[in-house]
Amino acid sequence: MKLFLYLILLGLTFYNVFLGSALVRSGEVNFFNDVARDFLLFQELDEKKIVFIGARSNTNNLFHGPLWSYINYPSFVLGQGNPVTVAWFWIFLGLIFLLTSFFMVKKLFGTFVAFSYVLLISTKMIPHLNGIFHAEATFFFVPMFLFTISQYIKSKKNLYLALHLLSVAILIQLEVGVGIQFFLLSALLIILFIFKNKLWKHIFTFSLMPVFLLNFILFDLRHGLLMAKALISTGKETHFFVTFRSWIENRINNTVSLQLIQNENNLFIFAIFALIIFLTILQIKNKNKGWQTYFLFFFYYFGYMITSFFNKGILLFHYVYLLIPLTVLWLVSFLKGKYRLIFLPIIIFFYLSGLESSSSYVNTRQKYSQTYNYNSWKALGKVASDVITRQKGEEFGYFVFAPDAFAYQPRYAMLYNFKKVKAKAFEYTKKPTTYIIAAPPPANDIYMDYVWWSKVPVGISSEPSEIKKFPSGFTIVKYNLSLEEQKIPHDKSIELGIHFR
Repeated sequence: MKLFLYLILLGLTFYNVFLGSALVRSGEVNFFNDVARDFLLFQELDEKKIVFIGARSNTNNLFHGPLWSYINYPSFVLGQGNPVTVAWFWIFLGLIFLLTSFFMVKKLFGTFVAFSYVLLISTKMIPHLNGIFHAEATFFFVPMFLFTISQYIKSKKNLYLALHLLSVAILIQLEVGVGIQFFLLSALLIILFIFKNKLWKHIFTFSLMPVFLLNFILFDLRHGLLMAKALISTGKETHFFVTFRSWIENRINNTVSLQLIQNENNLFIFAIFALIIFLTILQIKNKNKGWQTYFLFFFYYFGYMITSFFNKGILLFHYVYLLIPLTVLWLVSFLKGKYRLIFLPIIIFFYLSGLESSSSYVNTRQKYSQTYNYNSWKALGKVASDVITRQKGEEFGYFVFAPDAFAYQPRYAMLYNFKKVKAKAFEYTKKPTTYIIAAPPPANDIYMDYVWWSKVPVGISSEPSEIKKFPSGFTIVKYNLSLEEQKIPHDKSIELGIHFR
């Protein structure tokens, strides 16, 4: 009977992965701005081979590490820069994550809990498997983070402490802000544990952290402690970017939801939250078997929310996405023990609601993958292909415009597609045939388009010979320029590169 149940749970898990791969199986990638920016970083890594920093953070002069670039680099090279190849690698990463998570959860709570965990967590992964960027990749390493600290507390073995610090360093490399939050929490917990148990030699294990974060240290020494100053400045920030009421409500809603369902002011969610907290406190107070793990759930979840108070804005999705492995494990852990019958219908509810929303997301993306979708890789490819077909091997210049000034998506798409067919394309250069490749303006400001930009920063005052608009909202504007018009210089500040680096 157990084997049959496990096979059903395993089959449903594989179905989730299959559903999550639906877009990439059709050659589509959710190529939103952060993903496109990461591909420009992969391209930079391909040129330089050794880099010390990754993407910029939301704080000026503070950068994430290059770990995500290095993780993806082999698949980037294998696919010659094709995002579809890298997206298949993300599916592979998802499978590795589920497999390793299964064995870690099994050791903590048993086989049934492990199967339930991978089923529920794979349901939450479905909308994200087709577009993972560095901040979302933290999701994959949270089980390692929790498992290693749990095993260290139970066994007092220094090896688990070293592996835990490695997991902390990985989180910092992938998302510097949230990684530091977890480091502060772990450092406090571990130091107290070392003093309580007189494990004095374990203090020296912390010397591994400078080794794991050597790239940040070298970068900061070379640039006058740029990032250290940015961190200190952020810690001193007292100005709220939203109203205080919105700030508080955002923290409360994120805490109560457990990141399992986004439905504010839902009494059912409040009841589940209260039940989990109440039973967790009972487990810790009565020191039931495994109570240390429940303490860790409580400590890291609320500790993370409390340390997030240093952030004076709204908690964006990727700031809390990495908590899902923690909260799902917290929830399914109650399937082991006398509360199983209470939590089984709750978990089934979260599974079905998660599957419904994830399926709806996939269906919508498939339906509109190349129409009215700014982030569609296939739609971007059609824009590039149109230019290539028009030119028939003749050289041309082009400028890429986007309202956000970064133009990560169209810029990488043009670079990749033009290079793929060896087109005689010259970015930021005026040729007899020159194109403006423009992203659509935002819906709330239709005048934030390419018209002024092409005339002033680019310096093209003549009328276009042809304009073509695509269903995705992108526009190709073709100009036939005289020799005099080609000599008019453009504003060099529009040559984007990877911004803020």
